[in-house]
Formats: sequence, C-alpha cells, structure tokens
Amino acid sequence: MSKNELRSSGKDQSFMPQKRILYFDVLNILACICVIWLHCNSVLYSYDPGAGLWRLSLFVQVICHFAVPAFFMISGANLMNYREKYSTAEFIKRRFLRTLIPLLIWSGILLVKQCSQGLVELEDFQHVVFLFLTSSIETVYWFFFPLFAIYLCIPVLSLIAQGGRKNDKYFLYLAGMGIFFTSIFPFFADQINLGYSEHIIFPMAMGFLPYALLGYYLANRKLSGPVCACIYAVGIACAFYMYRGTISMSAIKGGLDKDLIDYQSFASYGFAIAVFLFFRNRQFRLLDNARARKLLSVVSGASFGVYLIHMLTMELFGMVTGVETYSYGWQLFGEIPVYFIALAVVLLVKKIPYLGKILFP
Repeated sequence: MSKNELRSSGKDQSFMPQKRILYFDVLNILACICVIWLHCNSVLYSYDPGAGLWRLSLFVQVICHFAVPAFFMISGANLMNYREKYSTAEFIKRRFLRTLIPLLIWSGILLVKQCSQGLVELEDFQHVVFLFLTSSIETVYWFFFPLFAIYLCIPVLSLIAQGGRKNDKYFLYLAGMGIFFTSIFPFFADQINLGYSEHIIFPMAMGFLPYALLGYYLANRKLSGPVCACIYAVGIACAFYMYRGTISMSAIKGGLDKDLIDYQSFASYGFAIAVFLFFRNRQFRLLDNARARKLLSVVSGASFGVYLIHMLTMELFGMVTGVETYSYGWQLFGEIPVYFIALAVVLLVKKIPYLGKILFP
C-alpha cells in the first residue's frame, strides 16, 4: 500500500503495523512467561483462605491474568489487516500450518506418552477423537479452540478493517456489546439474583472475540493522555477487585469462586485492556536497536512452541529435581526454569531441517 493510500485510508500512519512491532514482541514474551507462571500456580485450586500460600497464589493469578487475553489481542492486532499482504486462502493456509498441525502433532505425542504410562486406555477411534476435541490430552490446549474461532471470524472482520479509521468505531461497538452481554450484564444480574433469559446475548461478538477486536482497535488508534489514564485506573481497579472480590465471594461459597478470574469476566477485560495499552504506549528505547530487536524477534517467535511443551517441561523438571510445587519458592520462581528450558528446547529443535518447522513453525 502506497503512502497516498495510507493517507486516504484515514489511519494514523505513525501507528500503522510494521513488519515487526517491538511492543508486540515484548508483550508476547512476557505473556508467555506469565502463562507458565499461571500453570505453576496449582495451589490456587486447593482452597485454603487462611493460608498465606493460597493468598500468594491468588495474587499471582491476578497479576498474570492478562497473559491469555494478551495473546488474543495480539492476534487481532496482527492479523486483521492480512489482506494487505496475502489472500484469504493464503491466510487460512498459514493459520492451518502454523497452529492446527503442530497442535495435532503434539497432542498425538502426549497421547502416546500417556498410553505408554497406563494413564489412558483407548477404546476406539471415536474415543481418540473425543480426547482431541475436549482437550483431555492436555487441558491447557483449550486455548486453541477459541483462537481458531477468532481466525475464522477474521476474513469477514478484515473487510471492515479495509475501510480505514472511519470503520474503527465498529470494532469498538462489537467489542463493547460483546463484553456487556457476555460479562457485565450476567455478572451483575446474578449478584442481585435477577433472572434472565439465556437468549439475551450478542451473537456477533461472543466468546473471546472481543479481545481480538480490542487488540486491533488499540493497536491502530492513538488515545489521548486523559483517556489512557482512565483506562489504567480502571485496569488497576479491576485487578484489585479481582483479588479482593474472589476472596470475598469464595468465602461466601465455601470454595474457590472463579467468576472474577474467568477470562470473560469484566474484571479480566478491564485489566487486560490496561496492560495491552500500557505496552502499546511504551517506547522501549533501550531495546530499539537492531541486535535487541533480532533477539526479541527470535524469542517471541518461539512462544508458540514454548506453550506447546511447557506442561511437559514442567512435569519432567519436577521428576528430575523433585521440587516441591506446594511452596513459596515454586509459586514465585517456578516459571523461570520451566520457561528457559522450554525455550532452549524449541530454539534447538527449530534448527533441525524440516522437523523443526513441523514441530515448532
């Protein structure tokens, strides 16, 4: 697209996505580490409100909570303008090769491992399909199903993006309606015991799609200082409420209440938007040089592979070291060795011709 075409599209050219965007890579890497930190955080599900370790676990859950939404937001920001680069057929092909194939391969590898350990006994082919479709082989792979759903929406949404800045308001509208009907209305209706029909929904932005819509919107719009400050304040308030509200609601329930730490809760949206915008507005001058950008690009590019194997890495690390996972040390620092071991494995395997690109594209 020429400069004149960019100008006529109404986009703020200083914020148009380039080939590699520094804050995308930084946020991607941090989000990957935080996802692993979340999965080191199993103490949270052994509800014990009087224990300091449980409260630490909840704190970790809250501060890392932005990580999963961040990946959806980065996907929306990165992919919504794919038509400027290649066709829809090429877009679908790239997504298929880069995500679905590795997911199937690693699910298969883990299934073979579980069968050899006697953890799973396969009944028939239908049972195998069931295990794949329910993320029963590796539960953290649930993430890919809403991601695929977002991919399937993008070819239509990208047509709106082609209209330039004048169409950005439609992304904001869709995201706002989706968040209201998916999160805000149901939560507050439940709090006051107000019954409502299950058909009160907004079908054009259900699931995790609002995150992708907001990622694109925030990546392509320069918000004023006061607006950013308000969003940051709301994000901090949402994080605080996520922590205190979960403690209070869990005490009433007598067990862990997951409403506020659900990724579709309004608190999750508020905090994730604030974190994404914070990184979007940072200059990262110390990292803005060729050497640092290249390193960040390589490490960021390995995040998908790290996600695929981090649970296996965590399991093997625990077996080798005998580390106590129900401890302050593991809750605070367990993600560090797991991340760097998984990262090293991914980077090494990527160097193997053919096999590397298949396992970790």
